[in-house]
Parts: sequence; C-alpha cells; structure tokens
Amino acid sequence: MPRIKTGQKKVAKSWQQTIIERIRVGKVVPVVGNIVSNNLALGGHERLVEAYAQYTNYPLNDFDLIRIAQYTSVTDESVSDPRAIKEDYINFIKNRLFDLAEANDVPKDVLAELEEEFDDVNFSEFSERLGYPRFDQPSFNPFLVLAELPLPICLTTSYHNFIEVALKQAGKSPRADICRWHKGLEGIPSVFNEDYQPSKEEPLVYHLHGLDAYPASLVLTEDDHMEFLVAISQNIGRETDPIPRRVRQAMADSSLVLLGYNLRNWDFRALFWGLIKPRPLQQTSVSVQLVPDEIERNYLQKYLDEFEFKIFWGDVQQYAQELRQALAG
Repeated sequence: MPRIKTGQKKVAKSWQQTIIERIRVGKVVPVVGNIVSNNLALGGHERLVEAYAQYTNYPLNDFDLIRIAQYTSVTDESVSDPRAIKEDYINFIKNRLFDLAEANDVPKDVLAELEEEFDDVNFSEFSERLGYPRFDQPSFNPFLVLAELPLPICLTTSYHNFIEVALKQAGKSPRADICRWHKGLEGIPSVFNEDYQPSKEEPLVYHLHGLDAYPASLVLTEDDHMEFLVAISQNIGRETDPIPRRVRQAMADSSLVLLGYNLRNWDFRALFWGLIKPRPLQQTSVSVQLVPDEIERNYLQKYLDEFEFKIFWGDVQQYAQELRQALAG
C-alpha cells in the first residue's frame, strides 16, 4: 500500500483496486477451472463435452462432463474399475487433440512421430509437443497473464500442465503437485517432502483434481467428486489432511480469484464446500462469470455475497485483459 502523507484523507477504493493491491504483494490465489484449459487447447469446453457424449453413447440431453463420466462408469461394461474410466477419458482427449492438430496443419512428421508413441506419452507432454495450447495472443491468454503475476501459488482443477508451460514461458520455474484425495495416491512423491517453499520465482501449481500423468488421481465422475469432498473436509490441519498446510494457509490469508467455474456444477460445489467455505477469514475475492439472465444473476450475487465474493460479469479472457491493463496502469 502507498505511504499516507500528513493530512491526507482516506479515499474509498473499489474491490477491483483491493485485488490489484493484493496481487502486487502476492496475497492472491488464482483458482483455475478445467473449462479454461479445454477452451484454450481442446476446441472449446462445450464442443468437447458434446463430442464426449457422442463417443460414450450418452443418451440424455443434460450434457455435463462429470455426469457423462458417471453414467459411463456405471453402464459401460468395458470399464472394469474406477481407473479405467479415467484412462479412457485421457485417451479420448488425446485423440481429439490429435485430430485438431491435424486439421490445423501441424507438421506431418510431428504427427507421425507422436502417433507411433501415442500410448507412451501422457496428455500434457502430448499437447506440448503438438504446440498446444497456443500462446500467440499474450494479452488475451489468461494463462500468460496469470504467469506474469508475482504470486507463489496457483490452484487448479485442470488435469493438464498448461499453467506450468505458461509460467516457464514467463521465465519462472514452477513446481507441480497433486491432491492425494484417496489412499492410492499416497506413494506419489510430493514437492513438499523436499523443503520446498513456493515463491513468485518458483511458484506452486497445485492440481486439486489430479494430473493426467497419474490417471488414478483424476477427479472425474460424480462419485469421485463426493469422495474428494469428504477427503478434503476431514482432518483439516492434521498430518492426514490431503491438502498441504502451506496451501491451506495461502487460501486463509489471501484473496481468491475463481476462473472458469459454473456455480451449479459439481467441480465448483465440491471446491466451494470443501475448501472455500471453511476458510477462517473470508476476504474480498472474485468469481468471473458469464452474464446470465437477470434472475440467475441476482441468485449468484446473493449466493456469493455471504463469502465476500465479488462477481466480474464477463468471460475469463475479458477479465485477464482488464487485469493486465490495471496492473500496467
């Protein structure tokens, strides 16, 4: 905050100014949804979900990634266990990205090489080698805008490493970790076992819903989201807490910026009730929302007001552009 000179009167500031000031001192935690990743690299989230519904022969009209995955996990006889539905989903999006790359004139030698290694490369590496996501419009790309901010921790429910790629492009050395929301993940090494302390130069990207390199870590179906919610709600602050103490502390003493969430969907609800609502101190935070009709707009505003959330009515790209301009001013 700037120095107050003798006789200077206090000037009321907007919530936007509060967020900007907290970004500058590293007291903001971005929380980035899977929708943002899908929009940037997989041809758009809605089209991806429609394609997944068609691929899985989903018979209903309520297209939602989590519900489709749940239905498939129950009805598809080829899905032998909870891990199989996640491996199948990763295989689906790899094929979708390959088709998009082929249509967008990615060199044939790159495509041929990756096709030979198709089953041996995880999705994040697969997409990086194909040149996705594209970072050719920095001022409009939310990942590149986030990467420029002096923040030590970013939370995401994306399954992919796109934020890490953007941070590296910004000259930083990010570290990635995942939430160990079930016992089968406890053997995966954690960056916090190495006396690592997140900083703006070496920021942590914490994948709450898993990372594609570890298919079993994905929080994909409705059942997964319920199990995830129970796991992160129990043993808070104890040694058995699946959320590292450093991450919980950052959420407690920082403002949050939610990017790419629909408040009615499972991914937001589990995140909100498990991590956001229990915070001991609710600080001014932001949720970026596309403008709905007036009735839904009033509902969303009243729902979030209790938890000190302000709403930016617009898309993630708009907010990223305005944030960049405000920080430059």
